[in-house]
Amino acid sequence: MSPDVIIVIDPGEERVLLTQPDDFTRFSVAVEGGGAEGSLAQVVHASGLGRLQPDGGHVAVDPIALRALAGAVATPDWDEALAGMCAYAAGKGWVEADGAILAHIEWRDGAD
Repeated sequence: MSPDVIIVIDPGEERVLLTQPDDFTRFSVAVEGGGAEGSLAQVVHASGLGRLQPDGGHVAVDPIALRALAGAVATPDWDEALAGMCAYAAGKGWVEADGAILAHIEWRDGAD
């Protein structure tokens, strides 16, 4: 797995975790295991992560939820790096009006 900020979701196990939280050069959601788009939307919502976009190809991630996933790694320096990533994303049109950051979905390991 590459050293990027990737949110890994396994809809079958209703598991959401953050990998490589210190590298802000890429931001995505990796869906692993089984599970359809409907169950992905349910896990994203139930976990408080954000919401599945209508296009089915992106998750709008709440930055507060992202910080919670980072846990103890979320130091003031981490917050500054997150703010920088958000500013970059906003410049590209990847931040919604409510501050949610759009993350591209990567389907892995036979996920639907």
